[in-house]
Amino acid sequence: MRAPSSLSDSRGVVGDIRRFLLKAEALPTPKGTALKLMEMAQDPQAAIEAILRVVQSDPALTGFVLRTASSAAFHGRNEGLDLRRSVLRLGLDAIRSHALMLSMVHQQIRTVCPGFDYPGFWLASLHTAILMQMLSKRRPALQISDCFTIGLLGEVGRLAFATAAPEEYGRLLAELHRDGGELAVLERDRFGFDHHELSAVLLADWGIPTTLAEVAYYQADPEGGSFASDSLQHHLAGALQLATCLSRLTLSQASESDHDAAMLRAAILDLPSDAMHEILAASIPELRDWARLVGLPVPQTHPLPLH
Repeated sequence: MRAPSSLSDSRGVVGDIRRFLLKAEALPTPKGTALKLMEMAQDPQAAIEAILRVVQSDPALTGFVLRTASSAAFHGRNEGLDLRRSVLRLGLDAIRSHALMLSMVHQQIRTVCPGFDYPGFWLASLHTAILMQMLSKRRPALQISDCFTIGLLGEVGRLAFATAAPEEYGRLLAELHRDGGELAVLERDRFGFDHHELSAVLLADWGIPTTLAEVAYYQADPEGGSFASDSLQHHLAGALQLATCLSRLTLSQASESDHDAAMLRAAILDLPSDAMHEILAASIPELRDWARLVGLPVPQTHPLPLH
């Protein structure tokens, strides 16, 4: 599949990304159930019964769907749901995103990228998705399925760099660890594009709606995407930037710039500091439960650093 031509390309790098992907010996690759759901998503006439059969064939995905659809974060409705109602509630796009993550999280990488924390990457992705769910409850303009999808897959470009160019990306990560700096800047210097832009092209290739792919593209600079200030994409990009920073502050040794960006974005979203503390505190047990469900190590967390 090709990325839709409507995918914004403010820096003219999509062609460079395409050439990078074509030359790559390996890439994060959807398999099994995820591949079937990607094919079904291309068919507007796909029957709910067919989707149900595919979901039921994957026990991990079934558990994921049931848990997400019954989540208290789903606008406060936490009643028990059967699988059919869960699928109808989430929609095919969100279920496909769950399947994409599950199909890749335990894939055996032929060449491991030095310095890239594979379990840590997926824990951070899950945590960002959980935080996005919780933010959607406080921002009525946001749809929970969109929030979970972009939170879960919005930084998949980092995984793609580590998979497609493991040695070169490993040297970049070592430089970042040794000298500091900003990851996206180092990526642009080394490859000509950053992981946000690479994420957007991959998501578009996987059939994720272009509106969400563009959110991934501009997540580090929501105002740079020329989104209308009251548009869904602008709200999503701002929430994603906030959720990403909050996850870094909780799971890793985040920089002062992450703290400052979180505080600024929260102010723009009219989210007070005590609400951020509440969201972070609620997200940690959720993340631990998800980690056990998916088979990831239960994460260690840092004290909540916001003030």
